[in-house]
Amino acid sequence: MFATKSLVAFLSLSIVCSALPILRREVPQEHSHEQFLTSVRASLALDNPDSLGDPVFALLGNKAAVQGAGKTITDPDCLQQAIADQAFTNAKAANDVDGMVGALTYRALERNSGQVGAKSAACTAITATNPEIAAIQQHQDPASDGAAEANKAVTLELAKQIAAVGGDPQDALKSGTFAPGQLDDPTAAGNTCDDQNDTVGCIFTQNLLVEDATAEEIDAAVAGGSSGDASASGSSSDSSASASGAASETAATSAAEASASASATSSAAASSASSTASSSSDSDSTSSASGNLQTFTGSLGDVTPPAVTANGDGSFSVEGNADFKNLQNALVRSCDVQHNKCANAANSSGNKGDLTVEACGQQQTECNASAQSASAAGSASTGGNASAGSASASTAGNSDNNDASASATSSAAASSASSASSDSSSASGNLQAFTGNLGGTAPAVTAGGKGFIVENNDEFLNSAAALTRSCDVQHNACANAANSGGGFSVGDCDAQNTECKAAN
Repeated sequence: MFATKSLVAFLSLSIVCSALPILRREVPQEHSHEQFLTSVRASLALDNPDSLGDPVFALLGNKAAVQGAGKTITDPDCLQQAIADQAFTNAKAANDVDGMVGALTYRALERNSGQVGAKSAACTAITATNPEIAAIQQHQDPASDGAAEANKAVTLELAKQIAAVGGDPQDALKSGTFAPGQLDDPTAAGNTCDDQNDTVGCIFTQNLLVEDATAEEIDAAVAGGSSGDASASGSSSDSSASASGAASETAATSAAEASASASATSSAAASSASSTASSSSDSDSTSSASGNLQTFTGSLGDVTPPAVTANGDGSFSVEGNADFKNLQNALVRSCDVQHNKCANAANSSGNKGDLTVEACGQQQTECNASAQSASAAGSASTGGNASAGSASASTAGNSDNNDASASATSSAAASSASSASSDSSSASGNLQAFTGNLGGTAPAVTAGGKGFIVENNDEFLNSAAALTRSCDVQHNACANAANSGGGFSVGDCDAQNTECKAAN
């Protein structure tokens, strides 16, 4: 009997120990970013067809990670990606921006590599179904070779993907890791923390986070290759924003810059963009004749951007992806899909020769610039919009009557409203100029904290990011109300969201 009990105890201890830190690894850090584990855990619970384990398993070493592999994952190096991918899918289906941001950030977190200075392996066995997840790699031990440069690249790519789903790209900085440990430290202690009871994450509450990039570098990265999803942060890319980009002849307009400067876009800029567009209409005609509105022909890594076609109801479809209310969003999304597949190919080939992630990013900038020209051409032609005078107003006509009535405010009217309300907003301390209230008003934005505070939400380093988040909070509340039978549609909320970002 004693021998039997001893054997059972030994086996139980072995099972428990297999999930504990392995020898010579850095001290535990799986719970250092606890808020993202919590977020992904909630999203994963919505639908988990492969029975993937708790998100914490994927941040452990491979011996422990296999316990969370579920039904289909045979390579523990791919567990983190698989969990993030499923969580992102679920959050996207629920229109949960915070859930999508949580999944993206979780994918970028450092895995335990076994010892100070060691790198964790990339996932090569499977490809994520969501290109946003596929574009991201995990952080590496800060003491490993080239970690500073590699981790910075991870953070900047994460910022772009966060912007694409409607989050604040500055939040990508939260994915950072600790200060480098000593390679010759016999304790392998590193500079980590691990507290499962700290719901925020001990790396934040103990001020141990080392940010990989500056706020300005984040903004620049988003400017150079931001996604333009229909729910993208700062994606006030109705033709008023694209007109601003075309008129200033920028290679790629930042999602953050667009939200910050959209209110400055005037009818004169729109007129200038229309003039520019007319000069490029000949180059667009061949593509339009074939039904594909995507004019960019770059194919680095033998990957072309998916086709963009008009649906006949004023909306546009990206092949194998989603529908969008205006042409520029669809074209930019097409560019993003190409970029993510290109980056996957570059990572798979070891970033050799001309096929590198950096080259894919440069190609994306060119593709986005082409998208701006093409969408401006669409604005200038009768095929793109019904209204020749106001690009923003014309996109409202792309949906049903509710969409049209909810978004009747043109870019000029939004700019006027912004000017009219700016004095009173500043006097009250609220920097949010938009006054639309479909489904509720946008939360106040005030100076304070790290720079600017969104009421009942978060702190931001710059006003553009804070104002964009305020608009997105309003949009999410509006969409929830619409889905609950509020008497208006999510399309109305989308139109209001565009107006909100243009007003700032």
